[in-house]
Amino acid sequence: MRNVKNLTGQQVEQLRQTIRESQSNVLRKRCQCVLYSYYGLTVSELMEMFDVDRRSIYNWMNRWQQDGLQGLQDKPGRGLKPKLNPADQQHVEKVIQALKTYPKEPRQVLQQINHELPKPVSQDTLRRFVKKISRMDSMAA
Repeated sequence: MRNVKNLTGQQVEQLRQTIRESQSNVLRKRCQCVLYSYYGLTVSELMEMFDVDRRSIYNWMNRWQQDGLQGLQDKPGRGLKPKLNPADQQHVEKVIQALKTYPKEPRQVLQQINHELPKPVSQDTLRRFVKKISRMDSMAA
């Protein structure tokens, strides 16, 4: 069995503060796991408590040992990339152009967008994207 053994008072406080203040449930869970390991819980107990595989517990502990709190955070670029990105000016321009061309015809807008962009999108994805960019426009104004 492997446990985190050598934590300084500053590291314990850093973990506790992250557990209290972090917006990320995943990061809070990982910090709690490291802290509970330090307090003496076994890997089996941690697996049951956090409902994860033994490998995940070991990965979290290794990442803590190597990189501290930074190691427990998800790396950028993980997860599914959006098909339509509000930060991509080309996506915004093409959608706005299609909306101007077909103002009252959502199916035509969707057809034009799917014809012009490499990844096809659904009606719901397009609706959420339009809502997002309209909120961004209202905040900018």
